[in-house]
Amino acid sequence: DALQWLAVFTILVGNVGAFRQKSMKRMLAYSSIAHSGYIMIGLIASGIGGASMLGATGVMFYVFAYSIMTIGAFGVLHVLEPRADSDLTIEDLRGLATHRPWLALSMTILLLSLTGIPPTLGFFGKFFLFSAAVKQGLLWLAVWGVIGSIISVYYYLRPVVAMYMEEPLYSRGGLELKPMSYFTVALLAFLVLIFGLASEPIYQVVLESVAKVF
Repeated sequence: DALQWLAVFTILVGNVGAFRQKSMKRMLAYSSIAHSGYIMIGLIASGIGGASMLGATGVMFYVFAYSIMTIGAFGVLHVLEPRADSDLTIEDLRGLATHRPWLALSMTILLLSLTGIPPTLGFFGKFFLFSAAVKQGLLWLAVWGVIGSIISVYYYLRPVVAMYMEEPLYSRGGLELKPMSYFTVALLAFLVLIFGLASEPIYQVVLESVAKVF
């Protein structure tokens, strides 16, 4: 019971902390706390017995998905920040879709996946985790996971609104392109979509790998 409440507390702290942030780095950092809470749900499900293999598989799949999404999101920040010590804010993203449409699209896909919007990889990652929890009789934990995901819609969509619906604060004409970083970010965003659409066969591969251990 203590671990279950710890998972709920972790989800709430991470989401509430991210909710208040204007800095993109801090927002992603706090949201990572919430994502660790989702992973804890899978770990708890995997330690109960019964359908524990589903919990372990959900955890492995989610870690795989979250790694792609987070690396991609921080990659966008790397492309946009003029210096390594810069602290990009949501305001700095205003009008990005006008000047760097493909970069804005990549960031949008990654943020939607972190939120858990279908048909992205992040949606299926959460689906497999919460489904395992429900099958293990942890419906209330799955509900808290969904509540956390609903809270995250606000802070993950704020940058999207800024990129597409607000006027830029300044010209981005002198922004360094960083072609390799740009390509990597676009590739990761593409993979989030492709792996999301192909999530079932990927999940089966992970399930078979976990079955060899159990």
